[in-house]
Amino acid sequence: MENYLAELRSALSHFHDLAYLENHPLARKLSLVAQAPDLSRGQLLRRMLHLAIDALDPGPGTPPSAPEARPYQLLRGRYILQQSMIELASQLNISRRQAYRDLRRALEALAQILRDSEITEGPFSSHEALPSAMARVRAEVSRLQSVSQQNVDLVELVSQAIQSAQRLGQDRGVEIQFLPEAERVPILVNRVMLRQAILNLLSHIVQAHRGASPPLVRLTRAGGVAKLRFRYVPERFPEDTLPEHPYGVALQLLDSMGCEWQSQGLPQGGVEMTISFPLVRVRRLLIIDDNKGLIRLFERYLEGHPYQVYGATQASEALELITQVKPDMVILDVMMPNQDGWEVLEALRRTEEGRRALVIICSIINDPQFAFALGADGFLHKPVDRITLLQTLARLSSKA
Repeated sequence: MENYLAELRSALSHFHDLAYLENHPLARKLSLVAQAPDLSRGQLLRRMLHLAIDALDPGPGTPPSAPEARPYQLLRGRYILQQSMIELASQLNISRRQAYRDLRRALEALAQILRDSEITEGPFSSHEALPSAMARVRAEVSRLQSVSQQNVDLVELVSQAIQSAQRLGQDRGVEIQFLPEAERVPILVNRVMLRQAILNLLSHIVQAHRGASPPLVRLTRAGGVAKLRFRYVPERFPEDTLPEHPYGVALQLLDSMGCEWQSQGLPQGGVEMTISFPLVRVRRLLIIDDNKGLIRLFERYLEGHPYQVYGATQASEALELITQVKPDMVILDVMMPNQDGWEVLEALRRTEEGRRALVIICSIINDPQFAFALGADGFLHKPVDRITLLQTLARLSSKA
């Protein structure tokens, strides 16, 4: 227990240092964090710690100085707000010795919440048997795990990251130059992880740069690939890939996302690091369903993903839209008034645009073989959740 408490104190003491948390022992020990390969472990560990602390809040109406409220107030004040123990003891109207005793009790309660996360078989197991505090943590982590890749504008993401890094640069007299070749460069990636990788890389560059000219970040696109190049002049070639080092963290994050990167030396001691990304093609998607609510639901599911969504609630409207927008993909309901989905499918296939589009039958009747026999390219069984929709569309997009 003492070792666990020591690790917990260490993580909380670095609550605002994502690079440190990325490879912290707790990030590997807690299954909810370690088994989430699509997320930054540092981000997820910090979020999990924050949620676990919030779970100790007794709720409104309880005075902050009440014994049942002090564990929450002390954890939040000490580690999230970074207040001193003297300040907290004064605010809670208790002695410093009492504050430290209550903090120890708070850490033990927090450790118990986190250790309870290991009593189920996996991160997606039912959490009905868990204490309510851990149930809230697990529900939030599961929600985060459902977010994998998003449609991201690389120009915007890099611009914002450079703005953040300039604060560090001001202290060292280093100003990063950014030269994007295009106004917008769409890629499909986990935004949080890529942003963290770029921030860590920029942190390394600002601290390591020794050249007379400012570091340069250049973004180009050609042949369906975007290339992000970082040029700077360090004191020596970057070989420090230790997990706690910003450069090492950046490389680990890029590797975990499957991003291709390479680093090479330049004349006069310069270094250029290049990260490559395949460009995203935005696909036009027509949803044909007499239920407007389902169309709106699918639109929400697809927010942030590379799909331009059109909706039609009846066959005549769908046939008109398919010639106008020339969709790449069609999601077609079966149970519709006047004409069922099978008749609409036949009508679509009689048009040039309909023959070219990939058609996914969406039905409450689970009979995919019949749908394929009638010429469908994919099948969704209602009700459809967000992950299944995204996976089906991605699978068919890759085939196309």
